[in-house]
Amino acid sequence: MERAIEKNLAPKGIILGIKPLFDGVVAEGATAGFEVLAVGPDMKQRALPKVGWVLNRVRTRYQWYENYGNWNYEPITTRTRVASGEVALGLDGGTGLEAAVDWGNYELKLETLEGDYLSATYSFYAGWYAPVSSGNTPDTLEVGLNKDVYKIGEVAELRLVPRYAGTALVTVVSNRLIAMKTVEVVEGENLINLDVTEDWGAGAYVTASVIRPMNVAAGRNPARAIGLNWASVDPGAHRLSAEFLTPDEVGPRATMTAALKVGGVKPGDQAWVTIAAVDVGVLNLTGFKSPDPDGHYFGQRKLGMEIRDVYGRLIDGLQGAAGQIRSGGDGPLADRMQSPPPTEELVAYFSGPLLVDSDGLVSTDFDLPAFNGTVRLMAVVWSETGVGQASKDVLVRDPVVLTASLPKFLAPYDESRILIELAHAKGPAGDVGLAVSASDGLFVDTARMPTTVTLGKGEKVTLALPIAAPASGTPEISIALTMPDGQVLTKTLILPIRANDPEIARTTRVELPDGETFTLDGNVFAGFLPGTGRATLAVGPIARFDAPGLLSALDRYPYGCTEQITSKALPLLYFNQVATSLGLSEKQNVSDRIDQAIAEVLSNQSSNGAFGLWRPGSGDLWLDSYVSDFLSRARSKGFIVPQQAFRLAMDNLRNRINYAQDFEKGGEAIAYALLVLAREGAANIGDLRYYADAKAAEFATPLALAQLGAALASYGDQTRADAMFRLAGKRLDKVKNQKEGQFWRVDYGTNLRDTAAVLTLAVEAGSEVLDQRALALRITPAATVNRGRSTQENMWSLMAANALIEDTPADAFLINGVPAGGPVVQVLDAQTGADRVVEVLNQSGKSASTVLTAYGIPNEPEPAGGNGYAIDRFYYKLDGTQVSPDKVALNERLVVILKITPSQYSEARLMVSDPLPAGFEIDNPNLMKSGDVKALDWVKLNANPQNTEFRADRFLAAVDWSSKENFQLAYFVRAISPGTFRHPAASVEDMYRPQFRARTGVGTVKITP
Repeated sequence: MERAIEKNLAPKGIILGIKPLFDGVVAEGATAGFEVLAVGPDMKQRALPKVGWVLNRVRTRYQWYENYGNWNYEPITTRTRVASGEVALGLDGGTGLEAAVDWGNYELKLETLEGDYLSATYSFYAGWYAPVSSGNTPDTLEVGLNKDVYKIGEVAELRLVPRYAGTALVTVVSNRLIAMKTVEVVEGENLINLDVTEDWGAGAYVTASVIRPMNVAAGRNPARAIGLNWASVDPGAHRLSAEFLTPDEVGPRATMTAALKVGGVKPGDQAWVTIAAVDVGVLNLTGFKSPDPDGHYFGQRKLGMEIRDVYGRLIDGLQGAAGQIRSGGDGPLADRMQSPPPTEELVAYFSGPLLVDSDGLVSTDFDLPAFNGTVRLMAVVWSETGVGQASKDVLVRDPVVLTASLPKFLAPYDESRILIELAHAKGPAGDVGLAVSASDGLFVDTARMPTTVTLGKGEKVTLALPIAAPASGTPEISIALTMPDGQVLTKTLILPIRANDPEIARTTRVELPDGETFTLDGNVFAGFLPGTGRATLAVGPIARFDAPGLLSALDRYPYGCTEQITSKALPLLYFNQVATSLGLSEKQNVSDRIDQAIAEVLSNQSSNGAFGLWRPGSGDLWLDSYVSDFLSRARSKGFIVPQQAFRLAMDNLRNRINYAQDFEKGGEAIAYALLVLAREGAANIGDLRYYADAKAAEFATPLALAQLGAALASYGDQTRADAMFRLAGKRLDKVKNQKEGQFWRVDYGTNLRDTAAVLTLAVEAGSEVLDQRALALRITPAATVNRGRSTQENMWSLMAANALIEDTPADAFLINGVPAGGPVVQVLDAQTGADRVVEVLNQSGKSASTVLTAYGIPNEPEPAGGNGYAIDRFYYKLDGTQVSPDKVALNERLVVILKITPSQYSEARLMVSDPLPAGFEIDNPNLMKSGDVKALDWVKLNANPQNTEFRADRFLAAVDWSSKENFQLAYFVRAISPGTFRHPAASVEDMYRPQFRARTGVGTVKITP
């Protein structure tokens, strides 16, 4: 939130004021006029009988000098008096003065000639242009054009004001060179004519470089100055006009007609329009600006050509020192903002393309909800030959404006209040009837709420109603107002009930004999908080690896780095039918989800083709290979991967392999990159054989050996491929029963992940040298009981399942008496189908595996504790005083400190999650290191998060940590709603070894009004 307050500051004494009687630039040869006066601290005019004034022409030149062998310069400013005089300042308005000016920089100076000394100055420019980028540096050339906008066929006059005589190279450029000429120029003013042609398009840059050669006899160095100016070209008939005819004010809960009048369309041409209607508050939160095709097509463009200037590399012929370029600039970065989910319907509508009729009119209707505020109508107009736009703010309000404030969400059984504000805006005043109701078990205490509220003209009334959350659901609160004239106004609010505690997973595996029935019902959710459970059931071959459970776990994974996005999407290439059975396609079509994943990972691709984990970056070759593997497999399945992006990804792998350094222990990323390149036919067979024959023993992981083997198999060298898989199998046997260590792995892996991936690649490569059955048993649910899995482990286990699972006959199993028709996958959701009963009959003729995985939040929260780490959460006032969150005042601002302590030296990619109680809101997302807020010098932070997210319901931070020391993170919260709220546990986990994790205890937050 940002507020701006403007106030006038009273001067200590009398001050002189100068008001120019011209706008910006005085015309060359014209008279510059001013009004001057004097005012006191009370801002009333004061009389000064004797004030002198001087108008000076200001010129700047530069003096170069040598200091300790280095050249530098200083500006030398000279002032030449043009006119002067004396005036008496009275009490009745300003006193006028004027003087004729030519061109150039001028300065008007006032000073008192008697009494206390006072002075004032005003600088301005005279001429038919103002110089652009005329910085205080000798390397910048003053350039200007005689018009703001030109028409094709006109002659543009370019004025150059070099500080020395020389040769000027004048160019007209856009994204290409349009015109070029050389002109001899003199010191001072020079005029150069340029023909405005069609090649100028919507505008062009005019650049000029003035070069002076070195003169050894005169002891003068070479010099150059560069200037640039933008010349706009009038688009003429290519600019269409548009104007909204919609009234300035409309009412909510009604249809708003957005009518538009379009002009400038050529006879016989068709024009099209899109119209959007969006809440101005939403636009302000997101920093959205109205579409501006006029500015896009006809406005100033970024310079599309590079200016390569070697002046700074020239050797000073007199001193042997390198010259310097002494001009430059920079620009700010835009903030990224996130907004919480709405509790009421958003006003954000879009019409799609609409055809403009022959009279230039077009309209569309938008059904407005119970909304009070300002809606911005935005239109984009286009035809075969022109574009245009229009924008208009429309006020939407009821006779009585109802504003309801409530928490963005509540946890089960939380208690808070809803604040209702009624403000009379228009229409008759008097008694207003009030009724409030809620659904889905949400309790609203209306016992002391008046059923009638008396509102006078312009008056406001505020009411607070206690509320209590149910166990689950998404209740609606309905507020109805009956106006004095009998009109009924209603407003509906949505209040999500969300348990933010960490989920747990329970997996049960049983054998289902032939002819027996397995029953799935609501009992599977016993021990979970109501409404938080979800269960997946797999029967038959697909249950061997619990493919539905793994796929569901990936889908539910709450974070989203490049690796995690890839891991979620890659199995969907092979498990479309299972994903559909799980209901994943209900959220979004599986193909669309894969397309979205492709777009998301490519948004983290750098210009060199590499990928960053949380944003565009480079340096992680294993991640580059993993994402490129996904893109390659997606292309082979028929999905569209942009050719340029894919080519850059392959070029990046090829370049990294070509420049790869030798290693004594490692090579994980090299092996993966070679596999991806080999699959695309882009690997060098000599490289593959060298690494297999000379470096096999030095690869650090069994997966790297298997990837090298798979790459060789794709080139037909099965002998070497089998040798690599044998070595990989021996490596897996060595670590079979080893405890997983807390050390850094560049390949995001574990022994479990390596086992699943080696098995997958062996099957894909057609190698039979491994005991596939034995490896498969190591990654089944039975082998990983009571152990969470990382995204890498889940993804590669699914890939192994895809490689090994056999097809299921359509009638092998009956689901509630109906043939399954394929893989037996069933899903039960506690919110939508807790009463549903699923009976699976096995008639396959043999015993079948059955795996049931249930996810949910336990009724009894787990106590504080952890494995490998400990986490503590503290609250402080801004002065550093520690406080307890069980008693916080409304609107109080606190600093949350999260302290993570390893139990021993460890290396990990950690994710820290701190779910918020419903009464808190993250207040300032920028406090991530103590230096950001100097007033909080007591906050000692020693971590540099790779990524942070400030969501409406939690704080997240990804931290790479390799130490035995603890680290701290901090952020601001504000108490925004009074009440009693569940305080979920904060947690930290190793994202790729999730058995190493820790959590705080669960508590209660009380916020007092």
